[in-house]
Amino acid sequence: MTDLSVIAPCYNEQDNIKNLALSILDVFDKYSIDGEIILIDDCSSDATGVGIKRLSGQFKNIISVSHPENMGIVEAWNSGLKNSHGRYTLTIDADLQYSPEDIGMLYKEISGDSYDLVQGWRREYKDRSLFRKFLSRSLSCALNILFFIRLHDIKSGFVVYKRDVFFDILKDRKRYHTFQHFFILSALKKGYRLKQVPVAFYPRERGESFIKHPIFFSLKVLLDIPRAILDFWTMKRKAK
Repeated sequence: MTDLSVIAPCYNEQDNIKNLALSILDVFDKYSIDGEIILIDDCSSDATGVGIKRLSGQFKNIISVSHPENMGIVEAWNSGLKNSHGRYTLTIDADLQYSPEDIGMLYKEISGDSYDLVQGWRREYKDRSLFRKFLSRSLSCALNILFFIRLHDIKSGFVVYKRDVFFDILKDRKRYHTFQHFFILSALKKGYRLKQVPVAFYPRERGESFIKHPIFFSLKVLLDIPRAILDFWTMKRKAK
């Protein structure tokens, strides 16, 4: 079995995918990781799909997955996981705002077998958009209060999981409009051991975010909160 599968959902990331893939391959070499990269083209309207197929033809440990329609980041995670072979799976955005170099640190933390998932939280938040930074941190603060937890940056999707743990967490995805904001709560309610480590978060240099209207997107998140409360506290009561 492969040591680590890196799953990267891609939507209109033609200018980023080559640098992303080559940087991850460098990390595999540097840390002697037997790894693979799964790049998912989520029905991009640019040349992302062509670039992914070119990379998969060039490198045997890069796997190309394509969605016939835009399905969103969570379904891309699921498609990537189904096409992966790693003992551990790591999710990273394709926009290079998370540094691939930090993959080595996350992998080292989970390979000690003390944790079921390790999340990189954005301590050094260098994104240019102060408004999006405010929304992200406000959401994390609100979820901490609602669920009586004390976590950093709950919604960061830069995470490494034990393979079976990720499969189990994704079983909840259909219950939410924006599961990418609630997957950590799903992990906690199921009793999985989580560790958070600080990582840098850089401004996007190329391409555009799929979130065109942050306020509208945030409203969709608010619609999911009652479901999250019900799921979380129901599971907590059953655990007692």
